[in-house]
Amino acid sequence: MIDRSKHNARRPATSLAATATVGASALLVAACGGDGGSNDEAPTAATFAEACAALAGGSVGSGAVESAVFTPASTGAITAASVPDHCLVRGAMNRRTGIDGKPYALQFEVRLPMLWNSRLYYQGGSGVDGTLFTATGSYPAGGNTRNALLDGYAVVTTDSGHIAETGVANGAFLFGADPQARDEYGDAQLPLVTAAAKTVIQRFYGAAPARSYFVGCSNGGRQAMVAAQRHSDLFDGIVAASPGFRLTQASIQGSIYQAQITAAVAPLGAHGRPDITQGLSNDEKATVRQRILDACDAQDGVVDGMVSRLSACRPDPATWACAAGETANCLPAAKAAYVAKMFAGAYTRSGEQIYAPWPFEPGMAAQFGNPFYTIFAGEASHIYTTPPTLTADLLGYGLQADMDAEYAKLSTVAAPFTRSGNAFTNAESPDMDRFKARGGKILMFNGSADLAFSNHDLARYYTQVQARYGEADAAGFARVFLVPGMGHCSGGAYGTDQFDAFGAMVRWVENGSAPDVMVSTARAAAGVAWPGRTRPLCAYPKEAVYNGSGSIEDAANFSCR
Repeated sequence: MIDRSKHNARRPATSLAATATVGASALLVAACGGDGGSNDEAPTAATFAEACAALAGGSVGSGAVESAVFTPASTGAITAASVPDHCLVRGAMNRRTGIDGKPYALQFEVRLPMLWNSRLYYQGGSGVDGTLFTATGSYPAGGNTRNALLDGYAVVTTDSGHIAETGVANGAFLFGADPQARDEYGDAQLPLVTAAAKTVIQRFYGAAPARSYFVGCSNGGRQAMVAAQRHSDLFDGIVAASPGFRLTQASIQGSIYQAQITAAVAPLGAHGRPDITQGLSNDEKATVRQRILDACDAQDGVVDGMVSRLSACRPDPATWACAAGETANCLPAAKAAYVAKMFAGAYTRSGEQIYAPWPFEPGMAAQFGNPFYTIFAGEASHIYTTPPTLTADLLGYGLQADMDAEYAKLSTVAAPFTRSGNAFTNAESPDMDRFKARGGKILMFNGSADLAFSNHDLARYYTQVQARYGEADAAGFARVFLVPGMGHCSGGAYGTDQFDAFGAMVRWVENGSAPDVMVSTARAAAGVAWPGRTRPLCAYPKEAVYNGSGSIEDAANFSCR
């Protein structure tokens, strides 16, 4: 994290009389000696609150600040949800009625700490957004005990232009019926919300951010990559964690394909339809985990319960089928074929791969319960395909839809939808010329046990970036880390998921220290059998390999090769 003792903290003004006449921006300049510098004496909570309240009603883009309230520091032990004394600002832009007759607005929240480090932290969304996220500045990966707001960053979040409906089937996805709501969710929010945040910051502190960062996971990771590819002037550093940068294709594979291949082997559930959460029994999942470990655990030079050399792990699930009379550590033939299809990923009838294969990693056994089915089916049916399929029956959609037809609808436009789902959602271009030219840095990472987005897809993307710029130039501004055993954004019982990705980004941007290796720690809360174990996370395409001696619990005894 930033050492704030090395950076001037900007503080709001202390003149209450001035608040009524010239506003918080001028107050800050006065308090800082007239030049936007720092003041050795921190303001009182009362004067800070007065300056904060002055922000309410100010215009911001196509909207306004609707509330600005002083919020005191939380008490008790410091956690990732703690806050310092700060000004909580909420506002909205683009208030309107959609073509579906429903109200929409692009809402945002900005939190301005009393002791500001002159930096902006844009906290990306998750799922399909639809809620105004608390702007504490969550740090990526697992086990965090602090947040960006505590560390002096001004933090902004947004609902991405819609609020999930309650009391109605699939209310989270119904905004897909409105073209502008689709656009704001997809990519239009980024320049608008960033401009709003910087306007509020300038008005309050009397200075623009010295550095701006975007950090997001999942859908937020997708937004992070959109920022690097399409809005290169907004951020100095970007962390894209578990990024759904080809989310439209992933939604087809994660819903229609996986539902239909699972239905062929699953028992019947409610209403006589296949229960796609039961593609494999618990014993069969255990067999998949053990078979992967048997085939791949030792490939990094040590048997440690982890698969660290992901590139070399290529077992053939067809060989896991039980031979005649065999019952232990094997699968029925139909289940072995099903497992092979799941790991291989979806293809169209003409042979085009729709999304990506999955890595062979023991934590991937949970994929056979289709844990992300509902969100992928809701996204595919309501948001990414044109025209959308508005349905209360997401299971029926996945079981009955023609996969090739729905896949084609990802690139279709039809009035009133003038942009395809691929166009407003995805961020799959290796073209980051402008971002690179202005000195921007992007760090991307994904876990091998991520049940939503595949390591193979991120690796494929980075090879395209390397092909465009050359390996050395690509590494100068973009790095990828594939995290063995980590789940979606964090967690994972077969890996190490606690590491300081954001700190690595700040050091890269502000000190020029590129991240070749990050040390990651295993957490008991993630379900591992080896809490406290450390491993080096290696910049792709390198992987951690045991040196041959020393404790296997210590990252120092592994090298990136």
